[in-house]
Amino acid sequence: MIVGAVLSAVLLLTLIAFPRHLKPVVICLLLIWSTTAAFVVYDWWRGGQRLDHVVATASFDATCADPSLPIRVSFRNDNNVALQRLTYTLEGFEPAFRASVAFDPYQVSERRIEAGETFAACRSFRLRNNERVEPQRLEWRVTIISAEFG
Repeated sequence: MIVGAVLSAVLLLTLIAFPRHLKPVVICLLLIWSTTAAFVVYDWWRGGQRLDHVVATASFDATCADPSLPIRVSFRNDNNVALQRLTYTLEGFEPAFRASVAFDPYQVSERRIEAGETFAACRSFRLRNNERVEPQRLEWRVTIISAEFG
């Protein structure tokens, strides 16, 4: 995108300096802008496909070493590229209810996960509205918000 912006600026300066060459400069600008737009759409589409190949699970795990971190969150990277950074939401639901009683939005994992690798860690959770529930009774869900690959 930076290359497209720089080329656009150069072509606009060329247009100011040589106004007779309006048609070729406008055609070049349209080519640069359409190529940049196509790349942005392709990158967005490819990122969405890669995100579908990251499997995230969460559950209560009594074997976690720290009692204040009772939820084990795991991520499996089924892509052919490494996962650099991951942003996710952790939610806990009481069985048979649709509203979550535990909600931690925008959690970040900076751990690099290679292709085909699984990473798991124990996490804490935050209850909504001073709820009183046992974490082992909740159904835990992880929703991946964004990921950076590379």
